[in-house]
Amino acid sequence: MIDAAARGRRGLRERKIWRRRRGRLPLVAAIVMPAALAGCVNPVGRSLYQPAPLAATPTWTGRTPQSVEAVAADGARLKGWFWPPETTTGPVLVYLPGRAGNRDVAAKAAQAFARDGRGVIVASYRGYGDNTGVPDEQGLYQDGRAFVDLAKRLVPDGKRFVFGDGLGAAVALHAAAEGSAGASIDGVVTLGAFDSFARFVPSVARGLYADAFDNVAAIRRVTVPVLLMHGRKDEVVPFTAAERLRAAAGGKALVVPIDGEAYHSFDLSHIAPVVWRALDQIAADEAAAASSGFSRERRSRCEGS
Repeated sequence: MIDAAARGRRGLRERKIWRRRRGRLPLVAAIVMPAALAGCVNPVGRSLYQPAPLAATPTWTGRTPQSVEAVAADGARLKGWFWPPETTTGPVLVYLPGRAGNRDVAAKAAQAFARDGRGVIVASYRGYGDNTGVPDEQGLYQDGRAFVDLAKRLVPDGKRFVFGDGLGAAVALHAAAEGSAGASIDGVVTLGAFDSFARFVPSVARGLYADAFDNVAAIRRVTVPVLLMHGRKDEVVPFTAAERLRAAAGGKALVVPIDGEAYHSFDLSHIAPVVWRALDQIAADEAAAASSGFSRERRSRCEGS
């Protein structure tokens, strides 16, 4: 998988475009200090989130997706995009975008995962595009769970996976870790995930952020396989963050190093085949384990009779 990802990025020269489009984590001092001075209960400053207004309807390179709507637990209504799988039992990937953009920007990036008849749902968050509300940490977690629930309703017989991009990795890990949403997820993929937001906070205010976007705590509760894709030379979130997440996962996570900078600076079409091969393997392993368990149970019943 590592070699395939590296080969796919060769010749790509769109780093500046992708960084503007999908965004880096900001200079943390600019985000956190105003919140710290204000004594906020949830101190992550709103400048972390960079929603963009919707522009013209995007053009698609392949299939045209369907417009869908998810409803969060608190009633927030969220619009997204859906490429149905080619079969009713086909897998669906829920794409959870990073901190910048809107559902159209996210869908343009994520459409690479919809090739070859694959199922993809592109999530969007409250306050992004024309979604009402104001984004915050707990709100984003609710929004992620809402789109996982939507995937279950739209394709009840297919496997469901989540792909978290940047800040979306925190949403993906929390969705897999908690409640009914976690029970509906068969595997997780992250790209450029940080381990804990507090590591990016100046030490003077770090105590306020101990629990903010804590991916280490979340991954400890995840019970399904996790694929951690991360650039070896990531200048924003160091590669050591992926290693810390793997250590916290207790054997459930695999790190896929990507040579070079690889911080959201490449077209996702270059890693989509790698991701789907890994998810197909997860599904196959799960099916094999279920079949083996059934065979053992049947033998036990026969011997008991």
